[in-house]
Amino acid sequence: MRIVLDLQGAQTESRFRGIGRYSLSLAKAIARNRGEHEVIVALNGLFHETIEPVRAAFEGILPQENVRVWEVPGPTRATNPNNRQRRQVAERIREAFFASLDPDVVLITSLFEGYGDDAVTSVGELDGNTPVAVVLYDLIPLINPDENYKSNDILREHYSRKIQSLKRSQQLLAISESARQEAIDAVGFDEHRVVNVSGAFDPSFHRLNLSEQEKGEVCRRVGITREFVMYTGGADDRKNLRRLIQAYAELPDGLRDIHQLVLAGKMPEGHAKDLLKTAKSCGLTDEEVVLTGYVEDDDLLKLYNSCALFVFPSLHEGFGLPPLEAMACGAPVIASNATSLPEVVGYEDALFDPCSVSSISRKMEQGLVDEDFRASLAAHAKSQIGKFSWDESAKRALRAVRVFDRGSSVKGLAPVNVQKTSKFLQNNKKILVIKLDHMGDLLLAVPAITKLRARYPYATIDAVVGSWNASIAEQIKVFDNLFFLDFFKKKSAESPSAKDSEIGEFLDRLGEYDIAIDLRRQRDTRFLLAKVKAKHKAGYQTFDPDIDDKLDVVLPSYPDIPFETTPLNRTSITVQMLRIIDALPEDINDYVSLPALAERRKDDSSAVAIFPHAGNDVKEWGRENYRGLIELLDQDARIEAINVYFASDDEARRFGLGSDGKITIHAGLEFSDLVQSLARNAICVANNSLGVHLAGYLDLIVLGVYAGHETVAEWAPVFGDSYVVHESVSCSPCHIASRSDCQHEMRCLANISVEFVYNKVMEAVSSLRDDRDASGSGAIQTSVSSAKSPDEIVTELLNSLADCGGGDFTDADKGRIARCVASNIVPVGQNRQLFVDVSALVHVDAKSGIQRVVRSVLGYLLNNEPSGYDVIPVYANADRLGYFRANAFSSSFLGEPAVGGLRDDAISFYPGDVFLGLDLHPHVVSAQRETLEQMRRHGVLIKFVVYDLLCVLMPHFFDDALVTAFRQWLEVVAASDEAVCISKAVADELTDWVDRNDPKRSRPLRISWFHLGADIENSSPSRGLPPDAEEVLRTATGRVNFLMVGTLEPRKGHAQALAAFEVLWEEGSTANLIIVGKEGWKTGELAERLRSHPEMNKRLFWLEGISDEYLERIYAASTCLIAASEGEGFGLPLIEAAQRHLPIIARDIPVFREVAGKHAYYFEGREPEALAKSVNQWLGLYDSNTYPQSSDIPWMTWSQSVEQLLSIILPVNQTVAMK
Repeated sequence: MRIVLDLQGAQTESRFRGIGRYSLSLAKAIARNRGEHEVIVALNGLFHETIEPVRAAFEGILPQENVRVWEVPGPTRATNPNNRQRRQVAERIREAFFASLDPDVVLITSLFEGYGDDAVTSVGELDGNTPVAVVLYDLIPLINPDENYKSNDILREHYSRKIQSLKRSQQLLAISESARQEAIDAVGFDEHRVVNVSGAFDPSFHRLNLSEQEKGEVCRRVGITREFVMYTGGADDRKNLRRLIQAYAELPDGLRDIHQLVLAGKMPEGHAKDLLKTAKSCGLTDEEVVLTGYVEDDDLLKLYNSCALFVFPSLHEGFGLPPLEAMACGAPVIASNATSLPEVVGYEDALFDPCSVSSISRKMEQGLVDEDFRASLAAHAKSQIGKFSWDESAKRALRAVRVFDRGSSVKGLAPVNVQKTSKFLQNNKKILVIKLDHMGDLLLAVPAITKLRARYPYATIDAVVGSWNASIAEQIKVFDNLFFLDFFKKKSAESPSAKDSEIGEFLDRLGEYDIAIDLRRQRDTRFLLAKVKAKHKAGYQTFDPDIDDKLDVVLPSYPDIPFETTPLNRTSITVQMLRIIDALPEDINDYVSLPALAERRKDDSSAVAIFPHAGNDVKEWGRENYRGLIELLDQDARIEAINVYFASDDEARRFGLGSDGKITIHAGLEFSDLVQSLARNAICVANNSLGVHLAGYLDLIVLGVYAGHETVAEWAPVFGDSYVVHESVSCSPCHIASRSDCQHEMRCLANISVEFVYNKVMEAVSSLRDDRDASGSGAIQTSVSSAKSPDEIVTELLNSLADCGGGDFTDADKGRIARCVASNIVPVGQNRQLFVDVSALVHVDAKSGIQRVVRSVLGYLLNNEPSGYDVIPVYANADRLGYFRANAFSSSFLGEPAVGGLRDDAISFYPGDVFLGLDLHPHVVSAQRETLEQMRRHGVLIKFVVYDLLCVLMPHFFDDALVTAFRQWLEVVAASDEAVCISKAVADELTDWVDRNDPKRSRPLRISWFHLGADIENSSPSRGLPPDAEEVLRTATGRVNFLMVGTLEPRKGHAQALAAFEVLWEEGSTANLIIVGKEGWKTGELAERLRSHPEMNKRLFWLEGISDEYLERIYAASTCLIAASEGEGFGLPLIEAAQRHLPIIARDIPVFREVAGKHAYYFEGREPEALAKSVNQWLGLYDSNTYPQSSDIPWMTWSQSVEQLLSIILPVNQTVAMK
């Protein structure tokens, strides 16, 4: 089965606390114990900095392509009400991404996230089909809410939404028996759907044999100066740290004199100040209580091993990981006797009453001074920690979710989808209008109030007004209930006279609302709106953040300034109030009021209506199926009546079923009679026809059985509690005229069995008996047994986004949404992509050695694409982010006829793709660092060909600007996945550079090497001879010709060679020196010296920028190659010389030894005389035919070279294949 892990718990602030450690540890253990299951880790792309550490955590456990990153528009945090719509959009995009992975089950490791950060979690907002399991840590805010929770409306609303998602999940994995029982008791979860998987500690937490010096070092880092009593964890009220401080203050002075209380871990600044204030109030000095702030895991491990006592006083825990970690490190541990902690500690003598300061203090004192007790704690810890294992927790989790394995389900039902399609529902909102001002002001509000009623026709709308406005408020005939609050006592009073106690009692009487609106412009009563219990609040701005932060819709306001006109002063007060109503969140049901067709009588909750025909057989489930369904329903004692409807008597006769017992046949009813009859049913089963739509309109539970003739998105029933059973098939919608026209034997209905539909009807019957509205869930469980296509997922997503107020999206919003969806959902049948960077070559072929390599490698790849990959040349520019397809360049490079309209579109990349930085363009790569990092986060393997490190190893040979640019390029390379060097010598140099510079990485940089090809004919050789070519070749004929090949650069040794030959020429030598290569940097003086040299075109020749064809002729005319370079990446001219049996004199450097071995003559020294002496010595060997023979140098063709490169850069031996 395929298990997708939502691992945001290891990305948010939770990663610094127990939830984050639990999430990551359990996920790693599930991956280790997955067996034949496939595990995918899914990460939120809004947490950029956390992705690489998580990838590193799974290195060697999962293939990197099984770590997937999804993108949503942000920010989404719930603390900002302005993020509401964006969060709703993000939830749906996230669920669409998960659906696109075709999981058997999604496991959310931390659901209650996203309040103060950009985590996005939800269940069933878009996808009601994919089974979802949730790790449950605790339900503390629900069971033991603190004051912050009670007073924070936004936090309560956020938590409530998460509880609703929790209820929609199919399985809970509780981290303790205590947490399991909370789910059963507080939420009403079926006990069979809640499994205790327990928890454990990471093996990195273990006993250390620390020296006193090591203990002292870690203590000094965090501000500890004595023996210490330790706590680590959160700082919220339930952690009970105030009582811990108070209990510590009650210890005898002698104990406190030699100890400190250490609270280790990151905590909000406000909490830290409060705790220090508590310590001071208890008489503790600044030195006695230490707040360390965030502690790295290595230091935490050492603190556990160093503390005199570990104390965990929490009032409520889901598990309690820190005490277990402390025991694993050998610390004496005492803890609260509340909730899950007795399970974790497992030793009654080590527990105390967390509500009693004296109990905590006594147990601390015992733990510090009673050596027998301390020994018993240590002995117990050794046995207790053996009861906890992440591998065992993972196995429990895997057993729990095995019920969702589609491989073990009934095969015939596998492709069937059940989708809830309801859109138009009676929106029975409760709305409160506050209007505490004059009669005239209330009259001016009538347009806004009546618009509110029109917008929410089914809502209960109450109003709070002054008693003097009672008559007018009643006459408006809009309000369902009136509440009177004489805040001013007199209608024209300038200051309030209502008492706080009166206001408090009044607010308690109001109860809770969905929407509360204050239409009064004056700000003095806005505090009432802030205090009303409502999910959504709207009103004028007050400039008081304590009030405005509690409002979801804030109409900008302006203080009235004498003799100045503000924007509000220029707008009618009536129009202002209308703007508040217009700004309320949009819903598809706004202004929709459905006329009643019949009185809905629900006196029989088990009467089922059946419409077997649709007027077109291609839309019909089929006569035999409906007869089978009716037979099953007839046999079920829970069904009281079955009403079967036909358009005519003839249609009924053809169906072949008569009225009998529970079964009643209705044929040819007039519409009014049909409506009255149908309204007496509770459930309706029908094809895509009038029956499903009319039944939904009459508020029956509707189950439509749909063929692929039309799309569900377009023709599904939208009224009431409606569902569609259908299959995902590629041939839908077909729009054919009849079944006989179907080319696929109606496969869109093939697997929708009678038993499946019958079971769904009985789910609806059960929901009616259980009062489905009370649970907040639908009548029928939606489920999917096979993957939807990406197109179907995107279509469903876009339809759902329209319900989030899609009409309000700006073009920028739509663009961000489109980019997220495109990034998240991989097209079906998509080959992996090998992006080959040609950012320099795409603009100009400089005919350099590097560009010869680029041409050769690219040419081979385009003509020999690796299996399963599309080779895509790409380029970027330094002035804009992103890589683009080099379509026009590729066409020209391959010699294809020019095609107009070729566009170089931005690339789309997906996990498993490979980016190869083949071309060397340092400025562009540095400018694209952000793009490359984003690609890498999404699972694209980023790899660079490294030609040499000369700019950093020999910076004196290069311009400062080039050295700087190269260093920046090298930093990008060091942050990539792999550097593929063109020789072992370069690989060794890069390894040394990385070791010296220590780039910060979570995973090591892979450094490998390959050798370049040397067959010019397969390097896309350039052609053409200059006019003087034949003259040069004639002059060279019959002489000893020494050849140097390469761009003129200071490191290449041309100056030394020229000076050496000047020595030889003075000695009478007739040998020629032929230099092939264009002028490079820092060689102006040398170039001028060459051009004006008296031996130019006599015994000295400089051939600039010649073609490969001309070079081949020069090689043939030469006697010996001189490779005088002081630094090279490979030394291709050595191999090209060897191919032509041309002897070689080479400087003795590692890369030349690697390439030529013993088949070259080597020289040392930088003086002209050193090289001149070596040339003379070689000439002596040449005359005696005893010189080293270069023809034995091994070399590769370009095809061999590129295949070697591919064997390095393309992933092999993936342990788990993606479906």
